Amino acid sequence: MVQKQSFGDYIKGLRTDKHIGVRELGRVVDVTGMHISNIEKGKSLPSRELITKLAEALEANVDEMLHLADQIDPEVADVIQSNPYSAPSLLRTAKSLTPEQWEKLQKQVEKMAKENEKDS
Repeated sequence: MVQKQSFGDYIKGLRTDKHIGVRELGRVVDVTGMHISNIEKGKSLPSRELITKLAEALEANVDEMLHLADQIDPEVADVIQSNPYSAPSLLRTAKSLTPEQWEKLQKQVEKMAKENEKDS
């Protein structure tokens, strides 16, 4: 079984690839360099808000970062909360889809959302 990369290692990798220092990244996202260092070492867990800022600063995918940090985007949680029966049921039904089927499903849902925007 493949082990998931740690959030701290992922952040450190992105930061070093972009040649950004710990203190510089901290300044960009409004925390101390020590806090960034502690996150990278796995000694501290970032908030969702900080993950969003880090994703923007490091030009990374926020959903991937949230996943690595075992967190869910508040917007996604709101969708689940506002559809307490449909959303979990959909996810349980779709859990065995292939990556290609997930992509097809996502495109279909995006098409439906655009149609709703036109109608409103």
